[in-house]
Amino acid sequence: MNNDTSMLLVLPVPYRRHGDALLFEAQACNGIAKWADGFSSLVVACPVIPDRLLAADASIVWKDVREIPCPDRVQFVPLPWAYGVGEFARAYGPTRKLLQGHIARCRYLQFAPWGLLGDWASVAALEAIKLKRAYALHFDIVNHVRHLRSAAGQGLLRRIKATIEAPLMDRLHIHLARRCALGLWHGFDTYTYYSPYCANSHNIHDVHTKPEDCITADDCEAKAREAERAPSLRVCYPGRMVTIKAPLDWVRAVGHARALGAKIEGAWIGDGPQLEDVRALASELGLNDCLSLPGFVSDRERVLNTIRNSHVMPFAHVTPESPRCLLESLLSGTPIVGYENAFARDLLDGYGGGSLVPLYDWKKLGEELARLEKDRHALSEMIRAAGTNGARFNDDAVFEERSALIKKHLP
Repeated sequence: MNNDTSMLLVLPVPYRRHGDALLFEAQACNGIAKWADGFSSLVVACPVIPDRLLAADASIVWKDVREIPCPDRVQFVPLPWAYGVGEFARAYGPTRKLLQGHIARCRYLQFAPWGLLGDWASVAALEAIKLKRAYALHFDIVNHVRHLRSAAGQGLLRRIKATIEAPLMDRLHIHLARRCALGLWHGFDTYTYYSPYCANSHNIHDVHTKPEDCITADDCEAKAREAERAPSLRVCYPGRMVTIKAPLDWVRAVGHARALGAKIEGAWIGDGPQLEDVRALASELGLNDCLSLPGFVSDRERVLNTIRNSHVMPFAHVTPESPRCLLESLLSGTPIVGYENAFARDLLDGYGGGSLVPLYDWKKLGEELARLEKDRHALSEMIRAAGTNGARFNDDAVFEERSALIKKHLP
């Protein structure tokens, strides 16, 4: 090995070319900087998104990779965008050879598979298996379930394609999990699904907030006291308006709470394919005077301040995933209230700071919001518990934990 503490990361997060600059998603840049704290050098291989697809998702905040604090210790390796059969077939040979070279040169290997065709992390893991190299595998969602549910409500061909691809994706990812030396499963839903296939599994958390972003004990106490006398219950959710986050259920829950007499106001910050449907439903339910739907907000501080100023973060996730926003809510002293899943249940277990209702039951979710609006003592105690719970989540702690696991379990 040329460098005993180098690490290869193959990720699905895309690069973007802008003139002579290579751009990366802002939070991913923070992640690279934190990984660099634990390793002497990094090789980060990701696909480059075509310009034609950028307009489809304007919510990505891009950052020049040269702005990362340690650019001299990070090699950024652009990979082909090859999610079609023909594109993947043409790119497979040269890209596999490129990844093989980096696998041979790096001491530590970590891959984050996402899909099927065009998923270079899976290709890299298969190559590591052939080369008898130990690797860490990282998942933050049960991918084949995400793939199926994302296709729900789409056209017939899209649904047929997802029905064919999902079981193949599942078999591939289980195969990779069985052979990895270390399984880093973000959130308990992911851990519950993949850990039976991996002898060395760890339930980890992925968060990019700084230690100073956590609400202080004094500020949390002030927030709890303010909640007891606030004229209305303030709620928010930051995220894409996509099927797997059930934004229509979220709006129905807020509407149901209002119909039960709760004084409630809130905001969903984010855009996505369901934004116009959400706006239409909010108008139909008479929520335009209490519900803000601004679409995408690029200012990270504004988003965190909205979370901090809210009393509750309702959520309606219908896919086994581990969204960072629930962690960000807790560390802001904002209770999480939503559909029951293993990830949320694990976050609250032994700490409190929220409550859960049955999956798809938006009426129960609305009733819980109405209860908290009326029982301000219960709300204030939940806020205190959320602040205590969230104090354990920051990027320093979670990246130090993962770096230590990789160095301990990968030879």
